[in-house]
Amino acid sequence: MTHVVLVNAWHDDNKGDSAITSGVLRLVEQARPDADVTVVGLTEGTEPTIVGTRHVARAHPRSRIRPMPAPTELRGKRSATPLVDVPIWLARLTGPAAAIATGRPHRGFAELFADADLVVGVGGSNLYSDASVNPLVSMARLFTLTIPLRTAALMDIPTVLLGHTLGPFPPTRRTTAAMARRMLSSATATIVRDQASLKVAADLALPGPELAPDMAYAIEPTMSERVSSVVDGLDVPMRRTAVIAMRAHPSLGPADDLRVCRELVVSAQLLRDRGLIDQVLVVAHTLGPTDIEDDRPISRTLTGLLREAGVPVHYLDDDLGPDELAALYGLAGAMIAVRLHAAVLALLSGTPTFAIGYFSAKSTGVMTSAGLADCVADFTDITAGRLVDALAPRVGDPDTRGRLAAISRRHRTRLTSRAADWLHPARPDTTSDTHDTRETGDAHDAHT
Repeated sequence: MTHVVLVNAWHDDNKGDSAITSGVLRLVEQARPDADVTVVGLTEGTEPTIVGTRHVARAHPRSRIRPMPAPTELRGKRSATPLVDVPIWLARLTGPAAAIATGRPHRGFAELFADADLVVGVGGSNLYSDASVNPLVSMARLFTLTIPLRTAALMDIPTVLLGHTLGPFPPTRRTTAAMARRMLSSATATIVRDQASLKVAADLALPGPELAPDMAYAIEPTMSERVSSVVDGLDVPMRRTAVIAMRAHPSLGPADDLRVCRELVVSAQLLRDRGLIDQVLVVAHTLGPTDIEDDRPISRTLTGLLREAGVPVHYLDDDLGPDELAALYGLAGAMIAVRLHAAVLALLSGTPTFAIGYFSAKSTGVMTSAGLADCVADFTDITAGRLVDALAPRVGDPDTRGRLAAISRRHRTRLTSRAADWLHPARPDTTSDTHDTRETGDAHDAHT
């Protein structure tokens, strides 16, 4: 039986990354229905990994889930103490770093890949260097994500980077860019989701760069009992509701977050004054797993501001899976999304959407590919006027909804048709019929 291993699957608390993983799994199941599939998370420890893949496991019960065998910053916890956990993490990475530097596979991943025919790097915005983060920490994070891909290459196993936003790699981080080039250079194919990433792929000399829709377009909305319960609990129909998926900016501050919240309040007032919506549903789209990824505090703040302004509002932080969120968002009259995948999941059903980007070119790329190049702005300069001018003409227009849904169907069709090539790459020439699983002596936690 063919064995496909997915690596770098992040946490199901982060619904966007969960949607990407689920979309990739759906493509694997369609392109390689005979395959035995293993999903390797980015969380250490069996129990944290089970919690972190609960939605993926529900939607794809045939897949085996395995913990991260390499050292991580969080070590299965929700947050890290910089002065304690970061030094421990860096010390634990010395063994893997020495192994990779001398051309030896990482032992933990080598064991997982012993009978693998293909290794897939699950995409998203994870291969970059953040100028706001300590350079050593940024490099360590990138190294942790590329360990499995380099290990697979050293074992002559085909590797595919599937659905990534690459970069940024600022000029001040040339060492990190050089490491990315070295660690990813043996990939069989590099599939990215925005035009800017094509340039980064070329700058890094990565093989076979190709532009494709976001992998979340491969999932199907699921109208579960939980979604029906949410809809039934609202005061007015979803078609008269604007959903807002807000997040706190990862590197700016509370003042910037509050400014954007106030612009969203004015946007909701204007849409309501124009008779386009009757209420707002604020959804805490992502619930963690780290504090900076938890949308509940900022979502509650936004909900309070909307109430103070007299806008009818409901707040939701139910633990819905990405397929369920797609069904909920697909019923809405409009979506305003700081969380990119709230936009993608809404667009699956043609919901008119405005996206607010906060890092890299991913929001601009995805919205442009959806035919909504004018419905995206940056966190630092978004205004209510700009948002409403772009979104209002599309709200309540059946032709717009039909057009957006048709674009999403084309995206899904393209993903399905191209997956047959992406997921059947030719094995590199090798003189051995078995994978190299030499002991490395690197430090890592063993899991079963």
